[in-house]
Amino acid sequence: MNKCVSTVLAGVIALGLGVGFSAPALAQECLGRREIQQKIDNGELIQLSQALAQSGVDAKIISSQAKVCLVGGQWEWQVNVMDEYGESKPVSLPAQ
Repeated sequence: MNKCVSTVLAGVIALGLGVGFSAPALAQECLGRREIQQKIDNGELIQLSQALAQSGVDAKIISSQAKVCLVGGQWEWQVNVMDEYGESKPVSLPAQ
C-alpha cells in the first residue's frame, strides 16, 4: 500500500512541477488602458476600430474588455466580437 501511495505522490509532484515550469511560457505582456492610449496618441498603435476595419473581419465588437498584448514581438488587439450569425468569438487583430 505504501508503494502505491508513494507512486501516486511522485506523479502528483511531477505534474505540479511540470505545470509550474510551463506557466511562465504562457504569460504575455499586456498594456493597461493608460498605456494603450499613450501608444495610440504617439502613433505606435492604431485604434481598435481601425484595426477591425483593416482586418476585413465582418463583426461587431461586443466586449469592453479589449486588451493589447505583445504576441510574437507584435502588439495585438484581443477582443470578443459577434459575427453576422450572432456567434461570439475571440479575435486577435494587429495593433501596429
